Amino acid sequence: MSETIMDATQALSGLPVKAIGDWELDVLAIPFNSKDSDGQWFDENTDIMPDAFSTPLAVYQHGIKQGAKSLQDKPVIIGKTQAGTLEKKSDGWHIRVILDKLSEYAKAIMDAAKLGLVAVSSGSISHLARLEVNGKKIMYEKDRPGRIAVWPFAEISLWESGNGNMQPANRFAVALPAMKAIYREAGLPFPDVVNTDGDLPEAKQAAKRAKIRQQARAYLLTIQE
Repeated sequence: MSETIMDATQALSGLPVKAIGDWELDVLAIPFNSKDSDGQWFDENTDIMPDAFSTPLAVYQHGIKQGAKSLQDKPVIIGKTQAGTLEKKSDGWHIRVILDKLSEYAKAIMDAAKLGLVAVSSGSISHLARLEVNGKKIMYEKDRPGRIAVWPFAEISLWESGNGNMQPANRFAVALPAMKAIYREAGLPFPDVVNTDGDLPEAKQAAKRAKIRQQARAYLLTIQE
């Protein structure tokens, strides 16, 4: 079964991305207690599986082209997250990103970071993520209020605000190519994680995958209007 990726775009006060050196950024990737328009939020107890995903992929806008009109042929890797920098602080999980100086996308992000105009969004694996609703953990669903209880932090997306790009005010779900393939393209081994989809009936698994694909198509239609 392929691993699809979801994202949680952050609506934050202050600057979630700060330039701290030459092509180096400090990123507040997963803020605590910041409820979005879907009524979902992370907190200090959200399990991001930091041991398995200590160096999440750094990509441009979840594989969506500048201008947010269509998908890239394959997600653009804009740099690397720095090993040993994933850190839980009082306001959320931080990580440092070293941008690729040869990437035009990375250059646009670095220029925007100096102006405080970078959007940030964390990505996870759909069949491993869990939402807590009324004290019960269920498979993650967009548009359903609740605490995000499990969110394997497998990817961080950055992009410059404006230029027709996605707005970082709301959370949305986007299905991208298999996560293992994206890691392979980046030259990184995919962590050995447990497939928790196995405890669900096959029909429910298929329905979940179909819903993710439908949400992705619907979102792309909205940004093309």
